[in-house]
Amino acid sequence: MAGALMTFTYVRVPEGPFTKVIADWTSDSATGAVTGTTGNVICGELVKSITDPGAAAPTDDYDITITDEEGANVLTPCQLTLADRDTATIEQRYHLILDAAGTPLAQARHPVVCDRLTIAIANAGNSKTGQLVLFIKGVAHGNE
Repeated sequence: MAGALMTFTYVRVPEGPFTKVIADWTSDSATGAVTGTTGNVICGELVKSITDPGAAAPTDDYDITITDEEGANVLTPCQLTLADRDTATIEQRYHLILDAAGTPLAQARHPVVCDRLTIAIANAGNSKTGQLVLFIKGVAHGNE
């Protein structure tokens, strides 16, 4: 991918049990896509995400998927995914698991991850930038 880039930063929040995984990205100059895999193993519950369009804002309704090492989309069982992100507005999502009937569980449950995660950005437009911040109730292991 010409010009596609994704870098990761890991921040342990000292006031609580959370780790922030920050993915800064630039989409490919021809395909409008970019993919990256965390260098660290991310273990915990994926509670919330924030998407922030960059200075070269992505195309409206760009999509983000997060898969584990087995190739499963970790947001599939959730009420809200990261499809159709906005071109100009910072957006946040709380990732709540749905029951078999498709409604949120009575007590908040979040998807559990314990792998290196692959983040894929699609339909962002050519050479666009943005940031994805994941809030993990748990830790990021290892060094990148």
